[in-house]
Amino acid sequence: MKLRVRGVQAAALFLGLVAYGGCGNSAPKLAVLIDTTTGKPVKSVKPKDAVGDIVASTTRMPDARPSELSFTLLPASATIEPGDDGIQMVVVPRTTQVLGGKSTGEIAWSIEPAGSLLVDADGYVRPLKAGMATVKATIGSEVTTATIDVKTEKLEDRPWDFVADVMPVLTRQGCNTGGCHGKAEGQNGFHLSLFGYDPEGDYQSLTRESTGRRLLPFDPENSLLLRKATGQIPHAGGQKIAPGSEVYRLLRDWIAAGAPETRGKVHGAITKVVVEPAEIRLPEPGTIQLRVVAHYADTHRRDITRLAQFKVNDDSAAEVLPRGKVRLLRRAEADLIVRYGSEVLSTRIATIINPDLKFDYASLPRRNVVDVELFKRLESLKVPPSPRSSDSAFLRRVMLDLTGQQPESARVKEFLRDPNPEKRARKVDELLKSDDFVSFWQIKYGDLLQISPARFNAGAGPYQSWLRRNLSENTAWDVMVRQLLTSLGDPTDRKEGGPVNYALDGADPKVAAEQTAQRFLGLRLRCSQCHDHPFDVWTQDDYFGLAAIFAKVNLRGPAPGAMVGRPKVTIDPKGVVEHLRTKKPAEMKLLDKQPVKVADGEDPRKALADWMTSKDNPYFARAAANWVWAQLFGRGLAEPADDLSRANPPVHPELLDALAKHFVDHNFDLRELIRTVATSEAYSLASTTVPGNEHDSRLFSHKIPRPLTAHQMADAVSQTTGVPLRFSLPGQRKAIEVNDPSVPSALLDVFGRCPRTVGCSSVATPSLSLRQALLLIGSPEIDGRVWNLNGYLATLMLDNPEPGDLVELLYFKSLCRPPSAEELSYWTSELKGASSYSEAAEDLFWALLNSREFAFNH
Repeated sequence: MKLRVRGVQAAALFLGLVAYGGCGNSAPKLAVLIDTTTGKPVKSVKPKDAVGDIVASTTRMPDARPSELSFTLLPASATIEPGDDGIQMVVVPRTTQVLGGKSTGEIAWSIEPAGSLLVDADGYVRPLKAGMATVKATIGSEVTTATIDVKTEKLEDRPWDFVADVMPVLTRQGCNTGGCHGKAEGQNGFHLSLFGYDPEGDYQSLTRESTGRRLLPFDPENSLLLRKATGQIPHAGGQKIAPGSEVYRLLRDWIAAGAPETRGKVHGAITKVVVEPAEIRLPEPGTIQLRVVAHYADTHRRDITRLAQFKVNDDSAAEVLPRGKVRLLRRAEADLIVRYGSEVLSTRIATIINPDLKFDYASLPRRNVVDVELFKRLESLKVPPSPRSSDSAFLRRVMLDLTGQQPESARVKEFLRDPNPEKRARKVDELLKSDDFVSFWQIKYGDLLQISPARFNAGAGPYQSWLRRNLSENTAWDVMVRQLLTSLGDPTDRKEGGPVNYALDGADPKVAAEQTAQRFLGLRLRCSQCHDHPFDVWTQDDYFGLAAIFAKVNLRGPAPGAMVGRPKVTIDPKGVVEHLRTKKPAEMKLLDKQPVKVADGEDPRKALADWMTSKDNPYFARAAANWVWAQLFGRGLAEPADDLSRANPPVHPELLDALAKHFVDHNFDLRELIRTVATSEAYSLASTTVPGNEHDSRLFSHKIPRPLTAHQMADAVSQTTGVPLRFSLPGQRKAIEVNDPSVPSALLDVFGRCPRTVGCSSVATPSLSLRQALLLIGSPEIDGRVWNLNGYLATLMLDNPEPGDLVELLYFKSLCRPPSAEELSYWTSELKGASSYSEAAEDLFWALLNSREFAFNH
């Protein structure tokens, strides 16, 4: 083994710990001859921000100034019924799609007739007396109006609903979080359910525990609840509400009314919650006022702006201000997540990213639905896409993504010579028919299903055989999932046992429910086991309703006289799971809340499979489409790729919906879905950036380089050096043929293959580590292959190639592209002047293998 000083620099470059390029005069000569980012020979390199990317610009585009706008008020008319605290007014434009230009602080508000309503500087209107009134907003010389009908002003006429009125206050103030009274043991003897999942229990705790000392209906302002919350007496949580505030008045009035659980007319269940305006586009970074409205079963609409909770998914782009305001901090877009009770929704706030951009979007080719939706969105934000990648870059990218293999030099040259304008689509079709595609994607789906002997023992073999057979035959995804969910029998049976193993992976019905929802629907239900989901709409009842379906699955031990360790999956009509809150057997329900009723002995999972794989299911096709997108782009349209919760909206929702519809329309054909993405212009975009998209890391305006996966890296090293990999199982010569994670391999382990003993990442993109760098710079896995006597370089040197030919051959072999004219000229000169031609060739080959261009898919 040879360990040279040059390796220290390569390690730092691989990890991104130093600026790309030379390390100074102390470095060996050849160590600074190649830029490991681009493979180009340089003596000093300017910092770059990604493989092949240009240096990020620090020039800020000039702000766009809003033109004269004509405004109106939202809502134009509304009713304040008994129990409604008020209405948030929002200024919106009449004649432009761009919102903003004026903050509510710049609006002059007035009421006619005076004394009928009270309006504050933020445009929040409260009732003072019954009757019709007009709200006026004056902006410069323009006046806009809205009419408000107040039904009552008498406090004694106000209905009360603890769930609708009080619980949102406790939740918004953080009283029922895990760090306060919502933790398991409560706080100072006062316990609330986490995030308010048990309102009945919370009502009892608040009004009945400790002999009711927390509330004083005869003297509400001296109630312990209010004195603690306002900081009048010591409170570990500090002051939560201000005396005299609207929240304070609400709690005081509820206590004064006798703290009823319900009183008077209530509006029933919430049917939906909406944010208005629905989509927010500001002309420049600034502040926007929102309003949130709850729709009830009796058609009532209640303004809950000041009871809802807000958060943004990118606090570098936006921030939440009090009372339903959001401030966009820079030219960007961010998702605003709104939560009220068990309802969670999102809206998007954005500006034009490059207001002065001149770009001909109409000239962009659009090959399918991916391009139609993606380019439409980029145009709306004025973010330019990068140009098409080179043919050589595309060929390497698509082969790595579809087959896990780098293209051989001859295939690269053949592809470069091909004049057919459809050659990229033809190459995708060719790769989709290959055995390597089946092998590589068998690893991806094996990771998804966590197929390994550690989990399935003797059933792992039949499980892998079933998976490979279905991928080879291009079995529709809905058919495969149905087989996984409903198969019964012996999981070790070589012919029929493969999909039966899925039941073994969730011996606990709760685990089975969680895994099924996450793998096939993109829904993470685990939080719902102990309480209603804080970031989605799923309740504890939803969780246990799904788990109850899997409780009917029985993993029976061996029959008398049968071989030990051969379980059989059957249906147990008496199988139940206990609901954590009610302590009673949970009733079987689908996630659309429909009950599952089956005769004794029948498999309730069939009803689940019917619902899940239905073309009308709102989650199944979207989850598959998002997962496939992530395999080809390194991240999902919603990221993580297996999280389609309400609090994690996709970057391009219209694109994800269109791709899911395409998947459904083609009968859940996996190859067609992969082909649609891989043949799009969006997939062909270069990884180099252009002015205007250099800061984009989420909109897919250019390809984001990502490290090779473990199997890609192992095969690339073997293929490039010409030294085969060795595995313990006979017949396995490629890493992509190793679908058993227990097969020993230093390369696969160091580069992060999934062990499948715990959950795998939805995208196999390894994190860079020092261990990887050390393996690359000095281990026999690399060095031993570079100068192996039977390897590619040694065989090549036997023919004593000319320096120029040698440079071209090594570039094609390692980076799958020809050297540039500059690279060819420089390296030819260096090789000619080297004291040892063979050592210089080894150093060049070693440097190419240690470059980021080799280690990344771009």
